[in-house]
Amino acid sequence: MYDSYARLSRVPETGELEKIETQLADNRAVIERQGGMLGEELSDGLSAWKRGVRRPGWERLLERVESGESDGIVVWHTDRLFRQPRDLEELVELGERGFRLASAHGERDLASPEDQFMLRIEVAHAKKSSDDTSRRIKRRFQTKREQGAGYLGGPRRFGWPGKDATWVPGAGEKEQDRPMVSAELVERERAALRSGTDDLLTGIGLGTVADAWNAAGLRTAAGRDWIAVTVKSVLVRPLNAGLVEHDGKLVARMAGEPIVEAKTFERLRAMFAARRRGRVHSDKHVGSGVVRCGLCGTKLSVSTTKEEYRGSAERRGQYFCNRQRRGCGTVYADKRAVNEELRLITIARLSDSRYAAAISAARAQVAQRLAAVRKEIAECEEIQRGLSERVGRREMSFEAFDQANLPLVRDLARLREELQALSGGNVEGPTTAQSPEEIARQWDAGGNPEKRGLLKDAVGSQLAVAVFPAPEGGKRVFNRDRVKVVNVKELQALTPPPDGRPVGRKAR
Repeated sequence: MYDSYARLSRVPETGELEKIETQLADNRAVIERQGGMLGEELSDGLSAWKRGVRRPGWERLLERVESGESDGIVVWHTDRLFRQPRDLEELVELGERGFRLASAHGERDLASPEDQFMLRIEVAHAKKSSDDTSRRIKRRFQTKREQGAGYLGGPRRFGWPGKDATWVPGAGEKEQDRPMVSAELVERERAALRSGTDDLLTGIGLGTVADAWNAAGLRTAAGRDWIAVTVKSVLVRPLNAGLVEHDGKLVARMAGEPIVEAKTFERLRAMFAARRRGRVHSDKHVGSGVVRCGLCGTKLSVSTTKEEYRGSAERRGQYFCNRQRRGCGTVYADKRAVNEELRLITIARLSDSRYAAAISAARAQVAQRLAAVRKEIAECEEIQRGLSERVGRREMSFEAFDQANLPLVRDLARLREELQALSGGNVEGPTTAQSPEEIARQWDAGGNPEKRGLLKDAVGSQLAVAVFPAPEGGKRVFNRDRVKVVNVKELQALTPPPDGRPVGRKAR
């Protein structure tokens, strides 16, 4: 049983992409010559050389090797499998039982010292080649920046000329036929950047600016609707003020008149820098960041009013699919009614002995990795505290803080996402079934953070709670069938409906 692996790569001589489909087809021919059977066909993008980039295909490959589900790997060439020596060593450790590596250019026995030696030479050569290429590219970009070239290639950016990223080729047309955007559109976009900057400095919100741009018929360079976060991302670009920056430092200034005056831009950037960083999801509501839209998979937002539910001090509110988070804007549901369904789901699942046993087994498998992730998170947070203290003592500038803090923020986001995936939420929760009465008592006695922990523990990382639209017609009462436990991957595969779709009615 051979697994086939391919990685998107460029041909050194021409720079063209070597298609994954072609590599997999060649691999199938090798497996047939070997007299073997095809296991799984796995692939990844242009990421073998980059550190810290997840390669799902590679990770799945290692899982199958370690479990004994496959007897070998077939690749088009070993440089499609390895770009870092650590990748080879992972397989060498698993090759003592005769695991084999085959390609269109020969076969290697990972248990053989001679083959290990040859593979280490090949991988070392591939890594040096990648390092040399990276060094040349970085130096070329550095030279361009110092010369005042702020735009170093890639897709067109909002407010700048370039090829139309929204163009769809017709019959007989190729990528080379992609047209340039009109000068009129570029000027409209630049006017929007100037007016948007002024609006934010006068106190107008990002969402309001996004709505204004959408109403004016402006779209992102990729053709998508504007939301608050994308408006901010284009307005804080240094290039708008003609500033060429790299790693947070000013390298050069672009020639010509900037889109936004430098002083105005610095005021805007200072305004954002002065704001406190918020948490990703709040504990103010039970389902924040947990409950999803049943149509598009977007995590639902919560809005409240000043009115209170009858006989209660709790404010009225609703869960809704937020267009400002690229949701479909179709699903609305009463907050208290949804929360009651979340309570019942939590009680039913945590009181099920089969589910509790599954939680216990899963946690035992990931306990070691959980400890490592938590330790790394604590280390990152400790470094952040140290940086903040240095800023408070005026030993470090805000610019230096942002530069040092950015990689920490990225690492923390990755680690917390992994922690969430490993733990499924409340990692300290019970791993044996409890009575429905006991779980109900914990829910009713706890605050929103405790309820969220129980809910996350109940659904785990593979499932999610989704709210579906209210049925058309009938009485305006909450339908319990709208709240369902579904598979996360199925929801993530959904895409929001196209713009212009009628928004569903709000249901109580």
